[in-house]
Amino acid sequence: MKTLKTLLATLVFLSTSIFAQEAVVSSWTGEFSTDVTFGDTVSFTTPYTGLSLSGDGWKLTSHLSEGSIVVEEAYYNIDAKVTTVTLGQQRVPFGLSNDWHRPSGNPFASEPSSQTYANGLGALTEFAGVGIAGFYGNDEVYSVRLSYGILGHSAGVSINSDEERLLDCSGAFSNESLGTVTSYFEYDLSEETSGDFWYRASVAPTFTKGVSALVGYSSVGDEAGDNETDILYGVGYQYGNSYIRSELSTDGDVLVRVGYIF
Repeated sequence: MKTLKTLLATLVFLSTSIFAQEAVVSSWTGEFSTDVTFGDTVSFTTPYTGLSLSGDGWKLTSHLSEGSIVVEEAYYNIDAKVTTVTLGQQRVPFGLSNDWHRPSGNPFASEPSSQTYANGLGALTEFAGVGIAGFYGNDEVYSVRLSYGILGHSAGVSINSDEERLLDCSGAFSNESLGTVTSYFEYDLSEETSGDFWYRASVAPTFTKGVSALVGYSSVGDEAGDNETDILYGVGYQYGNSYIRSELSTDGDVLVRVGYIF
């Protein structure tokens, strides 16, 4: 644990030095968003306020939390952008495959499946459609993912230090005449939870002018060994840099996310 903290501290120092001495900010984006749940009661989440800075081969993302700036991830691409090194919060066991913790990186109102995040160091190498991602974080958490990219989708299999195994496929299909379909599928291969799966799809036809439809289905086992199924559907609307996404689940709760990207 002490060795890992020392390693991470060193990497943070080196990354900061590189950014301070050589990095030139070529672009930046920010975002605001908040979630509202309508059920038996109305509840609000803490608003998300994020900022992303990027330059030649690097990217730094952060958000505000209780008056402090929290660094989410620090990307740095090496070897002609074939390899990406990432420092910060990442999903386990997927490592670098998804960034659902940033609202702008999630086309849905909620996270598509149960998510576990950890802080640490990750590396992703992709060549000719084949990707290998590795992650090592606090408390000796590690994960590895092997993937293959085709037709705008990434299909992969992952394993982590808790012997969790996942098969996943996600990506988007876009056509100027028909529109865009973003889909996400995950199947659990772990011994204790084998057979759990999640699926989400967001369909945005060209003729709807920014309106998208959401469908989702999941089947997850509970402690008694029974499977709980959940069907989701909703509507989203994107106008310029503003968006609103809504979901209605089988239990009757409505989740609404409102955001703005600048």
